[in-house]
Amino acid sequence: MLCTAITLLAGTSLPVFLDGLERKLKAALQSRIGPPITQTLYDLLKLMIKESKQVHTVPYIILYFTSFISCALTSMFLITLYTITWDFMLFALALSLLMVSLTALTLIPLLIPNPFSYIGGMREVVLSLVNESAFVASVAIYIVSLHFKAGFSTPSTPHLLVVTIPALAIMFTSGYALTGRPPFDIAEAEPELASGVLVEFSGALLALYLYSNLLKRFLVKLFVATMLVTLIAGNGVLSVVLTCLITITLWILFTVISVTLGRSRVDLAPRTLAKYYIGLFIIPIAGLVVLAYG
Repeated sequence: MLCTAITLLAGTSLPVFLDGLERKLKAALQSRIGPPITQTLYDLLKLMIKESKQVHTVPYIILYFTSFISCALTSMFLITLYTITWDFMLFALALSLLMVSLTALTLIPLLIPNPFSYIGGMREVVLSLVNESAFVASVAIYIVSLHFKAGFSTPSTPHLLVVTIPALAIMFTSGYALTGRPPFDIAEAEPELASGVLVEFSGALLALYLYSNLLKRFLVKLFVATMLVTLIAGNGVLSVVLTCLITITLWILFTVISVTLGRSRVDLAPRTLAKYYIGLFIIPIAGLVVLAYG
């Protein structure tokens, strides 16, 4: 229980400081000074004490925010228990709650009576359908492949090369795209879309929206890190610590990648990702068939 409490504390606080680190790192890579690492925390605290603009659908929006945060924290709790116990039922439940939380957050822009917010929200829905499906499928293939892992003794086996690596590649790509970093930040692909969510929300409501997106970024990376730890380490407290360290490393890596990429076209990003996922899924599925019947 101590490990889960520490993980929940880290999961609720680390995203804020990691976002500050991301802003500082981006500035350094672009030869700027940038804000302090604690700037995101200052921004959220300042918004919390400001007056919120009244939106007609606030009760529904608060409900979706509550659903997202409760599902996200519960998923984080379950994934920590899975890392300690390796109980796949816990992992399946954590993954289900992750999908529910991501869906709740994606639908929030569609509740705002603003046409630009609706356009941006629909773009996010299309991209999420592609990425979330690929993420869940890659995790499922990876978990199934673990069933065959016991039959192999070295990491250079066909199991690792044919099944695990493509599944991790899909998981890594879809996990990156789900964080909304370039080139997949297509919800804001038009300048006029700045008149959507970020204008309609203010005060505590805007702080809650920004924090929810940070929590989403951390949670997605936590799942990818868990899959990596499952591959290279056993269960226990050490695995929990290693998972948190890999999550932080992935956040830094995603930051560096985002700086080097430009924004994709609205119609091109989902289509390109779908082709990439379909092509790459053939490899692990064929590998599982060979392992099962070969």
